[in-house]
Amino acid sequence: MAFWDNIISGIKSLGRDKIAAQIDKATEKINEKSLTAQREFDYQPLFWQMQSLEQPIVRTGFYWEVKDAWETYTGDDRVRATIDSIADDATEVNHRGLPFNVSVKDENGEDSDKAQEITSMFHSKFKALKIYQRSSDMIKFALLEGSRFYRIVADFTTGEIVELRHIKGPRNGFVMIQISEGQYKDYYVQLEYTSQQAVAAFLPWEVIRFDWNKPDESAFGMGLFSSGRRNYKRLEKTEGDLYIARKSRAYAKMSREYPGASVEELLRIRQQDLEDRKRHGSGDIETDIYTTGKASILEASNSALFNIGDVEYSQRRLFASGRRPVSLLGGYGKDAVNRAVLDRQESRYVAGFLSAVIEMFESGMERLINNQLILWGYLPKDWSVSFEWTKKSVEKFETLAVTAKDGVDRKALPLSVYANLFDLDPAQVQKEIEEDMARMAEMEEKYGVPSMDQGFQAPQ
Repeated sequence: MAFWDNIISGIKSLGRDKIAAQIDKATEKINEKSLTAQREFDYQPLFWQMQSLEQPIVRTGFYWEVKDAWETYTGDDRVRATIDSIADDATEVNHRGLPFNVSVKDENGEDSDKAQEITSMFHSKFKALKIYQRSSDMIKFALLEGSRFYRIVADFTTGEIVELRHIKGPRNGFVMIQISEGQYKDYYVQLEYTSQQAVAAFLPWEVIRFDWNKPDESAFGMGLFSSGRRNYKRLEKTEGDLYIARKSRAYAKMSREYPGASVEELLRIRQQDLEDRKRHGSGDIETDIYTTGKASILEASNSALFNIGDVEYSQRRLFASGRRPVSLLGGYGKDAVNRAVLDRQESRYVAGFLSAVIEMFESGMERLINNQLILWGYLPKDWSVSFEWTKKSVEKFETLAVTAKDGVDRKALPLSVYANLFDLDPAQVQKEIEEDMARMAEMEEKYGVPSMDQGFQAPQ
């Protein structure tokens, strides 16, 4: 609290050297007993117990969930398309080319001159930190990993946040731990996963985090595809088997007959043949039949390997983890639905899921906003900072436009309804309306023809 009191009261704040010394001091005193590492780290033994050959091994813990999530994202275009589409939907740009507008109100909820000044300052700050450009990726990777951490880098000589830096996580072999008790409660520590040794410590105010689907009792969130990890591994294996089967579908089976041979001798002969093949580098599928007499081969191929039904079933389960209606991803041929069902799916997707995604982003940005207000000399409690996102609607604009025009013609709605409907700048719309009204008045005066377009006349 002394750190914040120094900033608020205008007293010379802690310098960079003192902060670095404090971080080093915190790192020195961090030990295994001061961390909740055993609960949050989910340390796993070296060898894993295999349940069966048909069940892929899925290691538990946040570290391995993120590892698998990145493997899935980089290796499967279906998963990547789902994640990217969700982030693009959430950060759809408005008429200014921005995913959201910053709005600041004073403690009375009014848009005062000072509030407008702070709004302009935040707009410049977000442009400098590239928040607008990075917002899609920040949402995308938070959904992928479940919990994603960023460090606030501040310059106390100028009172500005100069950088928002991503803190390396499981993808690079590290895990972030928040100390839950003791002198350094709420500090963040970065540990190397393999050695569980602390490599960096962060003050509580330095770290902002984006958590998706985080249970109260858990230290981390759960990624969007965390429930589909085992299914993805199974799907990958099935598709691999399908590829091999189709590539070698014309193989010929051969019946090797050894009259009078015992079972043990047949096994020995078969083993010797396999070793000879490996010695010569042959990668062909083993299809030969070893028998002591005549054999009739009724089926020349395994038709089950060519059945794509298993792949389609696993693919549908994988898409279910993504929470985005499959029909919005193109349907993949068999998931097209009628318009009424599609509108209902998209409405729930926008109103429920996308709203939660946006809320996650706003919650993570709250700490950055409050820190910057303090650095500027303002108390966060005196100002309300919010994001105005691009309106996301599944209604047909033609229908809404007809309804709005009817309301304007009856003077029941203001003309600004069009600006909100089509995400236009209300001030610019009003300016164009006034110019049109002036032009039509000039034509009426010049030619003596009264204007018949009542839509330009503002309602009383």
